[in-house]
Amino acid sequence: MNWKPVVSAAMRFVVRLAAVVVVQNLLRQTGFYEFTAREAAGITVLIGPVGDIYAVLLAFAIFVIWGQFTEVENCVIRECNSLDDLLRFSAYMEPDASAAIRRSVADYARRVLKYEWPALGEGRADKQADELFVAILGCVVECNPRTEAQKAIHGRLLEMAQRSGSFRDERVAKSLTRMPPTLSGLVRGLAFALLLLVFAYPFQYEIASAACFALVSGVVFLADFVMMDTDNPIQGVFNVSPRPFATLAAA
Repeated sequence: MNWKPVVSAAMRFVVRLAAVVVVQNLLRQTGFYEFTAREAAGITVLIGPVGDIYAVLLAFAIFVIWGQFTEVENCVIRECNSLDDLLRFSAYMEPDASAAIRRSVADYARRVLKYEWPALGEGRADKQADELFVAILGCVVECNPRTEAQKAIHGRLLEMAQRSGSFRDERVAKSLTRMPPTLSGLVRGLAFALLLLVFAYPFQYEIASAACFALVSGVVFLADFVMMDTDNPIQGVFNVSPRPFATLAAA
């Protein structure tokens, strides 16, 4: 886990929160909250439905994003498991064919680790990783089984390679999928409206006003951070681990 983005975001949040509290105190001295006190009942009515809508949309967004996150993780495991099976079964083929398959799988795994993984985190596909995976398929197809047992194993190798390809396609597609900007904008817009209503609410005491606004702001900050961090399964504080590919490259 990379905690640097968390610390950086938390520091920005604290600075902004302190600035808002200062503005609250200044507005209290100018009589702003005497004006909003006359509309306290209306503000209370608005806070309820805005908060409810925000909670429902946030829950929906995180549910969808978390499902996609786990699917990427599962695809990584399944792809690497299929390639590992391919390596184990290829040992029963001719030595040259087995060595070619093992070399092509190692080259592909190293490429994924060093180049494709960061590229997917930045929202880009890596064409060379595709080409190296095609090279694996080529090595499997070009195997020349000589015995009946090798012919049977060759058929299994073809199935494993095809299954690995489907897992790879799904992994890449889901890794590049991001939350629609309209949905993230709507969730953040509702969060801003909720914060604005809490900011304008005429609390009787300054400390109560600052504490309540800080509490709601902290919850909204954490919710937004988790939503945006999980939306990218490759980069962030908590992300899908490429360790299965490292294990495959070292095999």
